[in-house]
Amino acid sequence: MKYNYTVLLSAFTMSVLYSIIYIHSFIIAALVTMAFYFLFPYLLFALPLQIMMNKKPKRFSPLYLLYYLAAAFIANAIIFGVLQPSGQSLLQNTAFYIFAVLTAVVYWIWDSVLLQKKEAS
Repeated sequence: MKYNYTVLLSAFTMSVLYSIIYIHSFIIAALVTMAFYFLFPYLLFALPLQIMMNKKPKRFSPLYLLYYLAAAFIANAIIFGVLQPSGQSLLQNTAFYIFAVLTAVVYWIWDSVLLQKKEAS
């Protein structure tokens, strides 16, 4: 059940960040719409990775952040590749990098706070 909270809170957090970065205001319809937009990539890419990594839980592990970054870059490359205009280069799109890093960091934080346990010292 905590996996669901991680996905939902991450999607909602990203929709708030998207509203701040691009819309510059809080419009309820935009928050809900963008939360769904971020929900499905989290379910497809981050959740399976999270379940696999939770076998050896580590809170705020830099290695786990790298795994989430790799998954986020792949997911964002697919999404941006489908949604952006055909004449625009993916690697020149700053939004691609911003959202790849933000989606990974947000999920990593919620994962560490809600699911991961402290390492045994």
